[in-house]
Amino acid sequence: MRVTSRFATLMRRLIQVTERLSVIVLALTSGVLAQEPPHATKGSVLDAVALPGEMYVMGGTLSPYEKNDVQVDSYFEQRAVVFSTWGNSLTVTPYASMDLMLDTSGFSWNNKMQRSLGLKLNQHVKNGVFSVGTAYAHESRFRNADGFHSSSARTDFATAWFGWQPAAERTSRWPGSMWAVVGHYSPVEHGNLIEQGQLTQGYAASRLGNKVLIPFLQINVGHDSKGFDWENKLVGGAGVKLGIPVGETYTELGAAYSYEDRYLTGHNANGLRLFMDFSYGWHLFGRRAN
Repeated sequence: MRVTSRFATLMRRLIQVTERLSVIVLALTSGVLAQEPPHATKGSVLDAVALPGEMYVMGGTLSPYEKNDVQVDSYFEQRAVVFSTWGNSLTVTPYASMDLMLDTSGFSWNNKMQRSLGLKLNQHVKNGVFSVGTAYAHESRFRNADGFHSSSARTDFATAWFGWQPAAERTSRWPGSMWAVVGHYSPVEHGNLIEQGQLTQGYAASRLGNKVLIPFLQINVGHDSKGFDWENKLVGGAGVKLGIPVGETYTELGAAYSYEDRYLTGHNANGLRLFMDFSYGWHLFGRRAN
C-alpha cells in the first residue's frame, strides 16, 4: 500500500510539473508569436509587389564626327521583381522596355525604335549592379539608306553599372560613374556582337542650393564583330556640366570638347559637344526594390 501511495504521489507531482512547464512554454510561444515576423513588407497587400522602373532622355550634338547632327535618345523600362534574396542583393526581374532615337541628319543607326520584353538576373553590389538577360525584341530603323529593315529576334546581353559619390549628396566631391554592355542586342544587326562602355569622372567644384557645377573627363569606347563604322569608335573629352538633382530626378546641362576616332575606317574629328540629360527612377506601390 505504501508503494502504491508513494507512486500515486510521485505521479501527481509529475503532472503538476508538466502543467507548469506547459504554461511556461505557452507563455513564451505567445510572446514570440506576438512579435512582427521578419518580413520586409507590411501594410497594404500591394506592399509585397516591387515594380521599379526608370527612364532617361539624352539630347544634343553628341558626336564630333557627325558634325551639327542633333540627336535625341530616350529609354523607358518597367521591371517587376519576382524573386529576391534577403536584402535584394540578387533579383530576378521580367521587364518591358522601349528605346527611341532620332537625329537631324538622317543616319539609319540614329533613327530607330526598339521594343523589348525579357528577363534579367541582377547581382547588386556596393555602388553598382551586374545583370545578364535575354529578351524578344523588335527593332525598326526609319531610314533605310544602309539597307537595314525592321527585324525581330531574341537578344542576349550582359551589363554592368557603377556610380560613386553621387552629386545629389552634398558631401560628395568626386562624382563619377561607369557602365558597360556586351551582347547580341540589335535585331537589325543580326548576329553582331557589340561591346560598349563609358567612364566619367567629375569634380564638384561649386554648389548653389541643389545645383552643382562639375568639371569632368569622359571616355567612350565601342567595338563590334561586323565592323560597322558607327560601332567601332573611341571618344574622349573634357567639359563642364551643371547637375540638378530633385528627388528621384536628375538633370544635367553641359558642354565638352571631344575627340572622336572611328578607328577601323581611319576617320576622326574633334569639336564642341553640347548636351542635356534627364533621368528619373520610380518604385510603384510598396517596398523599394532594385
